[in-house]
Amino acid sequence: MSAQELDPITLQVISGALDTIAEEMGHILYRMSFSSIIRESQDLGAGLFDTEFNTLCESESTPLHIGSLPGYLRGIDESLQGGTWNEGDVVIHNHPYFGASHSPDIGIVIPCFYRGELVGFGANTAHHLDIGAATPGLIIDIPDVFAEGMLFAGTKLYEKGVRNEALWQFLGRNSRAAKQLQSDIEAQIASARLGVRRFQELMDRYGRDTILAATRQLMDYTERVMRQRIAEIPDGEYRAEGFLDDDGKNRDVRLPIKVCVRIIGDSIQVDLTGSSDQVETGFNVPFEGSTKVGCYCAIRSLLLDAATSEITVPSNEGSFRPIEVIAPKGSIYNPKYPAAAEARFTQVNRAIDLIYKALAPVLPNEIIA
Repeated sequence: MSAQELDPITLQVISGALDTIAEEMGHILYRMSFSSIIRESQDLGAGLFDTEFNTLCESESTPLHIGSLPGYLRGIDESLQGGTWNEGDVVIHNHPYFGASHSPDIGIVIPCFYRGELVGFGANTAHHLDIGAATPGLIIDIPDVFAEGMLFAGTKLYEKGVRNEALWQFLGRNSRAAKQLQSDIEAQIASARLGVRRFQELMDRYGRDTILAATRQLMDYTERVMRQRIAEIPDGEYRAEGFLDDDGKNRDVRLPIKVCVRIIGDSIQVDLTGSSDQVETGFNVPFEGSTKVGCYCAIRSLLLDAATSEITVPSNEGSFRPIEVIAPKGSIYNPKYPAAAEARFTQVNRAIDLIYKALAPVLPNEIIA
């Protein structure tokens, strides 16, 4: 790859183009979807990613989708059907123990080839109404991940441009909302295909090497700004504690939540050690796709808020690089397979609240009430 440094004007133009691609991907997805949870709530995420699974750009959508797709891509890398990407492939993926946020958030990933070379991916996630779980909607009182419904890990819905009709029928026959499920997946495919096409068009216009150099520079720039913001916070450990009422089944058992935010120079550790052990219901949180993402969301909302920042900072992998997330294996924020982990929303938001609370003494003007 070229190590060229681009001039600021070209870099800014390409940055704007990448942002527009991500927003167009998100717009296509929610405009084409049939279920209200996508079409009205915009419970989705979309963007472009390089071959190392770095986020190059992402749509402005539900916060807990921000930064989740790299986990999906790493999980697909472990489980990809056939082990090889081909032009025309479309992968469906939602396995919470292979990087997904939780099982109702189905990811669609399409490889982007440019002149025969794999250069990245167009991908999105969206929350689906029903994937054939034990009961409709989000469910808590279930024994394991298998009760959450259909699980896909690196499964090719299309291979070399040909749809797997057996898998397509399987999707329809195992959902209480089959038409909406299939139609929403079609919307996701259209969105990802659009992203791939726009990425290729960008390379046609500026050249492959220029675009890839620009994405690296933009990620490095976002990382530098994030590290500058972190370095302004005094080094130290900042702690907060809270609780969750129960696990959805054992109503009289509170679940402790503990957060320690460590500022170490220009980097941050978010340590959830001391939080509740994993529970017997679906009230656990997938580590890669949800725990880490919630922490990213909290830190980025504090330090790179678009409304309060004096400069525009591209939304990409650079904002995640200075953040390390720690949660002991077997805890509610890093459960052991095959613990159920579908109803993870409240726990993630509680961790975000406590990150804010922990940093309140040193960021009094940035922390919300």
